[in-house]
Amino acid sequence: MVKHRQRNTAKIKSSLKLSTIEGSWWAVMYGALESYFSVFYEYLKFSSYEISLLITFPVFVGSVLQVSIKKFYDFIKSRKLLIVILKGIQSSTLPFIYYTGISSGNYYLILFFVCVYYACAFGIAPPLTSWLGYLVPSRIRGKFFGNKSQIIRIFMLLSSLLAGTILHEYETNLVIGFGIIFSIGIIANLISAFMLAKKYEPSHESIDEGKEKFDIKGSKFHNLRNFILFDSFSSFSFSMSGPLMMVYWLRDLNFNYMEIAILINVGLLISSFSLRYWGVKIDELGTYFAIRWTSLFISVLPFFWIGLYYMPTKLILPACILTQSLALLLFSGRELAVENRLFEHMKGKSMIAISSKRVLYKGIAIFAAGLIGGAITEIGQSNVLNLFTVNSSIHIVLVVVSIIRFIIWGKYFSTKKCLI
Repeated sequence: MVKHRQRNTAKIKSSLKLSTIEGSWWAVMYGALESYFSVFYEYLKFSSYEISLLITFPVFVGSVLQVSIKKFYDFIKSRKLLIVILKGIQSSTLPFIYYTGISSGNYYLILFFVCVYYACAFGIAPPLTSWLGYLVPSRIRGKFFGNKSQIIRIFMLLSSLLAGTILHEYETNLVIGFGIIFSIGIIANLISAFMLAKKYEPSHESIDEGKEKFDIKGSKFHNLRNFILFDSFSSFSFSMSGPLMMVYWLRDLNFNYMEIAILINVGLLISSFSLRYWGVKIDELGTYFAIRWTSLFISVLPFFWIGLYYMPTKLILPACILTQSLALLLFSGRELAVENRLFEHMKGKSMIAISSKRVLYKGIAIFAAGLIGGAITEIGQSNVLNLFTVNSSIHIVLVVVSIIRFIIWGKYFSTKKCLI
């Protein structure tokens, strides 16, 4: 049994501020680089199926390796050290991804390095969740994470705009353009690791990770099992179409790099300023309420993207900006509510083990979705599927995705009984 110890309030407050600074640097890396990975793959002329696999298979690999994170933590006995090591390895893969793509474009070698990158990214999540779960009091989690997420989104927005501008300026020499944004990503991620190293970490014994094995099939974890399965099924529905949206914008809607940057970042701007509101409302109305209704509206979104294809050319970009803004607004609130729901289920115990299990199931779902979504586009492009005429094979994916989302919503939210 873990002994109750007095919390070091001063160090905790300082660490929460550092957490926001660290997250902001991570946002610079994500906005300037990771969000443009699929653009980099498109530049390398990979097929839509190959791009889908590049985005989802590394997630699967990273999630499967989650079973080892608890063992590494028990050996190191420090969340801070474990996260800093993983961030260092993650940063070191980025030059190899860039160089391999530019020099040879070897698909399988790039896939290998991207797998290492995401294995580290997913390995960071469980100990970081556990660490924050201790530092942030339960009564203000919605407000804290809402405020933090808002600041992070602003930095993500600015860095993404910068990256889009760089790619636009170097459109005739994208080797230099991608070289710049990869450099920004590497530096930002290393600074993020440095900020993490300065945060206060409670002693190994202060956070109850528990010695009891977390069995998702056990009756004791019935509610948590439902939550993890819902989260995994939802990730499946999101990941069938998510990796293909950049391909859809570039190939089917014919956007250039500057238009892509505008599309991504106007939506980010609107969703960023909504997060403070989302945090307050989630604390007020509850996580279940927010998840239920955002999930319903998200189920309709794929039909919006299909409809945009048939609009007059001059209206497509403005309509896409409105749709993307709505999508990010809904996803922001849902994501914030889901993360807070997880903390409610964990109750401060076994957080690394539970987070790892959640990531494992999500990773399997994301990989399966990527394979299916990519396969559907390949079938559509080869004219094997001639049951009805479509202008884009991605439209077929979007219809399937919407149907799956409605089925998931019906399963978990059609009655007033709380199943997650």
